[in-house]
Amino acid sequence: MANLYRSVLALALLTGSSSLLAFEITGETFSVEGTVTGVELTADGGTINAVGNAGRYGKVFLTWNMTLNPNSDSQGAFTGRGMGIDDDGNREAGSRYGVWRRSGTTITTFSLDDVTDGNQNLCRSTIDLHNNTFTMTFYPLPK
Repeated sequence: MANLYRSVLALALLTGSSSLLAFEITGETFSVEGTVTGVELTADGGTINAVGNAGRYGKVFLTWNMTLNPNSDSQGAFTGRGMGIDDDGNREAGSRYGVWRRSGTTITTFSLDDVTDGNQNLCRSTIDLHNNTFTMTFYPLPK
């Protein structure tokens, strides 16, 4: 429960929320860049698919399943999946849960990610719909 509490606080800090409580995220971060390969729209939101290279995870495939906030067309929640396959054929996968907001043609997501190798991360992603690109920065949670 304490880890969840710290994660929620860190997520609030990543989103720029002001808070009297704060803590420092320590350790190395890592980033992934890639290409948006598809967008599928629905009445409730849509799905974004992407591909990139994630270093130790190899080639990664990502999905954001987004729902609209009923009171705003520029924010909401999402679930997602990620899967990486390295050069040796080793596979890791992750579940993603978070929120998103849009400004113009840029969508920013904030998530908690749980990976099959035992790692958990806070993640901030920026999706540029105009250029079909994305960047993700991961902040590993302490074990």
